[in-house]
Amino acid sequence: MTILIISIAHYIQLTESQYDSINRRASKVALRALLTAHLAQHEVSAIFEESLPTDTTIARQLASQANPHIPWTCIIMSEAERKAAGIFHALNNRPTRFHPTNPNEEIEKRIPEDDVREDFFINEILMAQEVGGEVVVLLGDMHVIPVAEKLRAMGHTVTARHELVPEKRWEN
Repeated sequence: MTILIISIAHYIQLTESQYDSINRRASKVALRALLTAHLAQHEVSAIFEESLPTDTTIARQLASQANPHIPWTCIIMSEAERKAAGIFHALNNRPTRFHPTNPNEEIEKRIPEDDVREDFFINEILMAQEVGGEVVVLLGDMHVIPVAEKLRAMGHTVTARHELVPEKRWEN
């Protein structure tokens, strides 16, 4: 399977709003442009996105507007799934520290429970193995490299794009 993983900050994946700051709007416009160009140039058979199932995201909107329609799937673990997997408490108590130059932002620490979530993402993505064409995946920046490495180890062709998240806000 051929997979494109796009690294995102979750706040840019939602459709544009009149309340967006200039910087947030610019990031959303960049995501929309990247996805629009990619969909025009590639046969995309499915889009998977780490988002809430109720969110109206740019990727979801573009998938529904495509002709033919591109299946879009939310790949976030529900609260019940996190509890069943034994990772709910750890994810809700993730260690963080303040950003060194902006005290209003935090840097999140990766924890072992992230691997459980990433395996969940991969299992969801692999459901598209039987379809032709490329698969596009949008993940929070913290998950892109681990998911890409695991998928490559399984023999899939994976490209990861990081330009929409110029500053890493997580650490190992």
